[in-house]
Amino acid sequence: MTREEIIAIMAHTYPFLPEAELEKLWLLGEYKRCTNREVIINKGERNSQVFFILKGMVRGYIYTQKGEEKNLFLRPEHTLTGAPDTMFEGVATKYTFEAILETHLFLFRFPQMEQLSNEMLNVAKIYIEGLKENLQTLLFRVESLVYMTPEERYEALLKRSPQFFQTAFNKHIANYLGITPVSLSRIIKRRQEAEKGMDN
Repeated sequence: MTREEIIAIMAHTYPFLPEAELEKLWLLGEYKRCTNREVIINKGERNSQVFFILKGMVRGYIYTQKGEEKNLFLRPEHTLTGAPDTMFEGVATKYTFEAILETHLFLFRFPQMEQLSNEMLNVAKIYIEGLKENLQTLLFRVESLVYMTPEERYEALLKRSPQFFQTAFNKHIANYLGITPVSLSRIIKRRQEAEKGMDN
């Protein structure tokens, strides 16, 4: 991905950023192209990078005591993410972040981004909007797991983040929803049958 393409995506995502500040972000960051299943941050690392997803998708997961993967994060393009425990506490992360399909990232060091946020109001706005979006996603996850049925969780996620179903594999979506891939297939099948019934 070229410099011009990266800046164009960031300008579209953050239209309030003037050209001079976009240029400073460009100089601060680093472009990375990831292949499918490529690990971006590994469990046990102290990686304080924030990554802006230019294209593709990233999942963040944790291992249970039984060695099973549990998806806590599914992050679509044009969002910011990173290992929160390392960024905010400076500890080795318990999460692994991995690309889903071919994914293009623009990486920033969190301390540098924080410093730039102190100097530039518009960069601070990116930082605050990123925190708000991540918090809203977390609240949605908690609330859906607490009081929604599996089918309601699927419908809510489809409505809130339809891009997940265009990029992520069903096994990752099922894991994120807290159900098995078989259960997800049944939910999708029931929904398709209901839609056909409405058309007839």
